[in-house]
Amino acid sequence: MADLTYPKSVRLHHRKAFQELLDKGVSHYNSVFKVIWRLREDDAAEGCRFAVSVPKRTFKRAVKRNLLKRRTREAIRLNRALLPEGFAADFLFFYRAAEVCDYTTVEKAVVEAFEAIAAKDAPKDE
Repeated sequence: MADLTYPKSVRLHHRKAFQELLDKGVSHYNSVFKVIWRLREDDAAEGCRFAVSVPKRTFKRAVKRNLLKRRTREAIRLNRALLPEGFAADFLFFYRAAEVCDYTTVEKAVVEAFEAIAAKDAPKDE
């Protein structure tokens, strides 16, 4: 059974890691998120790390921003098993929709992003 926890080890929280992700990352867009992701090359890289950002410019109230971050983290927690086994990458989810989306919409967008990223990174058979 898949590990459904969301421990500190899967959170992206170091300034250096964020800067590398923003400088060298690849973008994926859908209707709800802009996802910036980057494969980690270090030997000790194990699993994926995630961060979620909701713009204060769009959502002035912290209550709404926190709600959207909680919904996004929950969708990530439940669906990160869609990424290939042994996949080590950093992800930054920028919320870009103008309204507060319900959980099912957020989850569909996260699943779509994971499937698209997994398809891009899959080895090509010739």
